[in-house]
Amino acid sequence: MRRRDFIKVVAGSAAAWPIAAYAQPSKMPIVGVLWHAGNREEEGGRLEVLEQGLADLGYIQGQSITVVHTFAAEDYDRFTNNAVELTKLPADVLVAVTQPALMGALRATTKIPIVFLFAPTPSRANL
Repeated sequence: MRRRDFIKVVAGSAAAWPIAAYAQPSKMPIVGVLWHAGNREEEGGRLEVLEQGLADLGYIQGQSITVVHTFAAEDYDRFTNNAVELTKLPADVLVAVTQPALMGALRATTKIPIVFLFAPTPSRANL
């Protein structure tokens, strides 16, 4: 997978971590997503857009990639708890959809790459 294609799906910018570089050859890559809403329906279609974008790149849920969605329902403590659970899988990359999700992911791990969107530049956010 080309890095730019992946990030267009995840964040719409021009840089990303290649998931394949972190996965074992015999292991299906795991992407953990920290959503801010309470469930799939409350995400208003963004979740489906992510899944469709991955599918367009040849990454089919359950066949060539595992995407684990977590929902915090805007409870900031749940972001950290969800991120900790994703690190136990272990996820190959975490996707933080908001700044509170990013903060939770950073509290949970320093070893797993984190892709974030809708968050300020880390240096400006005092991360």
